[in-house]
Amino acid sequence: MTQFKLPENEYLKVGSTEFAYKKLGTEEGIPLVFIIHFRGTMENWDPLMLENIAKERPVILFDNVGVGYTNGETPSTIDTMAEDTYQFINGLGYQQVDILGFSIGGMVAQSLAIHHPDLVRKLILSGTGPAGGIGPSHPKMEEMMYKAEGSEEDAIETFLFLFYPETEKGRELGKQSLNRIFSQKTKDSTLQVRDAQLAAIAQWTNEKFDQAKIQLHNIENPTLVINGDNDIMVPTENSFMLSQNIPDAQLIIYPNAGHGHLFQHPVRFASHVNTFLNE
Repeated sequence: MTQFKLPENEYLKVGSTEFAYKKLGTEEGIPLVFIIHFRGTMENWDPLMLENIAKERPVILFDNVGVGYTNGETPSTIDTMAEDTYQFINGLGYQQVDILGFSIGGMVAQSLAIHHPDLVRKLILSGTGPAGGIGPSHPKMEEMMYKAEGSEEDAIETFLFLFYPETEKGRELGKQSLNRIFSQKTKDSTLQVRDAQLAAIAQWTNEKFDQAKIQLHNIENPTLVINGDNDIMVPTENSFMLSQNIPDAQLIIYPNAGHGHLFQHPVRFASHVNTFLNE
């Protein structure tokens, strides 16, 4: 089977920022805007997942400020990243979109829904957590995060550890997904991106959850929270915290899956996303 190919980059100038983005999928319908994980670029989504979602709706991928092919300096707060995302979507001329945020992208998606609720029709929060949520506790986490600076082999081993369960089936599905992802041309993120995003995540995690709950209660958008049952990067308990505090939220937990549940089960994930957005 021929792998789904991403279209060429398009560019949008907003102030001093030239956002790089890709449009795929159908011509009609409300676009689904994807917000990527830590240090990720447009090419770090699993193409099999994208293909199955894009069969039913317009999809927009983009590199936020300072990441990948977008110029500028990556901000060090989640709220600023969300405001940059708003400026990008507004610059495209959309008055309403659906949002899918994965990992740090899910934190940005929450901030976007809180500060620009009219822009967001439906919200998908994948492998993420609330402000003031539960941080990672695995003793090898920091070591593996920095190991990704090495060779492609190191990067693959890092992703297998961070994103997938340490089972034979989990690693096999992880390798299949990573082979699809790594076959795509990409532009690696810089150390400035890494450090700024780490600072943003730390600030987000160190906030008071009692205060964050108030903002979560104000999210009126229909929301799908989804994760694996063994997420070591953004512990799965965070997904329960989100679903219990966003009024119109539903929760899906994949068994024997980790942070990369959406890549481990790309077709299943796409089906859940499309079903939710079509309701």
